[in-house]
Amino acid sequence: MTIPFQTSAGPTLGVEMELQLIDAQTGSLAPRGPELVAYCEAHPETGLSLKPELVQATIEINTGICRDVAEVERDLGAQLVRLSELGKQSGIAIASAGTHPFAPWRERRYTPTPRYQALLEKHVWTARRMQIYGLHVHVGMPDGDTAIQVINQLTQYAPLLLALSANSPFWEGDDTGLASCRTKVFENLSAAGLPFRFDDWAGYERLVEVLLSTGSIQTQREIWWDIRPHSDFGTVEVRICDAPRTLAEVCALTALVQCLAVHFARQYKEGKEARLVHAAIIRENKWRACRWGLDGELIDPMTLTPVPTRRLIEETVAEMMPLAEELGCTTYLEGVRTILKEGNGATRQRRIFAETHSLLAVVHDLEAGLAG
Repeated sequence: MTIPFQTSAGPTLGVEMELQLIDAQTGSLAPRGPELVAYCEAHPETGLSLKPELVQATIEINTGICRDVAEVERDLGAQLVRLSELGKQSGIAIASAGTHPFAPWRERRYTPTPRYQALLEKHVWTARRMQIYGLHVHVGMPDGDTAIQVINQLTQYAPLLLALSANSPFWEGDDTGLASCRTKVFENLSAAGLPFRFDDWAGYERLVEVLLSTGSIQTQREIWWDIRPHSDFGTVEVRICDAPRTLAEVCALTALVQCLAVHFARQYKEGKEARLVHAAIIRENKWRACRWGLDGELIDPMTLTPVPTRRLIEETVAEMMPLAEELGCTTYLEGVRTILKEGNGATRQRRIFAETHSLLAVVHDLEAGLAG
C-alpha cells in the first residue's frame, strides 16, 4: 500500500501536552475533561481547542505549526493561562506529570467514543490502567524516507529524553522505585514501545499494510511507538517523554528534539553513513532511564561503554549547541543543563515527599509548576 507523506517546508514544530485535571478540594483527579471540551466548543472566545483523551481526567492542548521553540512557548503559555483561568471557575486545577501520585486507576471514568471503547475492548485491563500523561513533540520532515532514517538514529537517543523528562515515580500512593512508571504502564499496549528499524519508507508502508490487513490496527493512529512517523502532518513524532512539570522543561526538551532531528536529517541528506547500535542496547538504555532517570548510567551509543547519564546528555547538548544557535533555540537548549543541575521531575517529587511526608503536597507542587 502507499501512504502519502505530507511534506513539511522546514523543521517546523508542533507540541502536544497531556494535562491532569485536579479537583481543587481533594487534590485527586477530576473527570471533568468532557465538560471542559464542550464548554470551549460552545464558547470559542476562550481561544482554547481542547482534545479529550481516554481517561476523562485528562485534557490535551496542542500548538499550531510553529517555526521555532519561542513560538511553541508563546502558544502553549497563552493556552495554559486561559485553561488555568477556566479551571478556577469550576474548581479544577491543572498539573503536569507522567502519573498522578495517589489517584486509584480503578476509579477512572473513560470517554465514551467509538475509538476509545474499541481500545478498551481490545486491550481490557492494560488499557483501563492508562491513567498516564505524556509530552509529544513533532518535527517537520521533507519526505517519508528522511523521516524513517531520522527515527532510526533518534531512537538511540530516546533514553536520554526519557531520563530528562522522567516524572512519574508514584503510582496509587506507592513509590514504584522507577523514575518513570508511566513508561512501563504504556508499554503494555499492543503497538507501544520502541520503534522498529526500517530501511526506507516503503518498508514502513509494508508493515502498516500487514497490520491493517490482519486487523492488528484499524488506523495508523494505533501505532503508539515511542517515536513514530506522522504521515498526515509530515513529521517525526517523539512520544517517549513523561509530561514535564513546567513549560520551561517542555521547551528545553523540544529544543533538544528539534536539534537532534535536524542533525540526523542533514546527515541523511549529505549521504553520511549512519551508525546504528543493536536494538537490545537501546532497549537496555530505555530500561536504565526508566529505572534511574538521571542518576544512573547509559551505554554510550558511540563507544558502547557505560557512562553517567548526565555526562552523556551534557556531551549531546554541547554537540548540538552550534545547531541550536542556527535554529534560534540556544536559550531553550540551555534549559536541559538546568534539568541536569536541578534534577528531573521524579527527583523533585521524591524530595518534596521526603520533606513533607505528603503526596498531596507533591500534587500542589505539580500544580504550581504550570502556574509559575
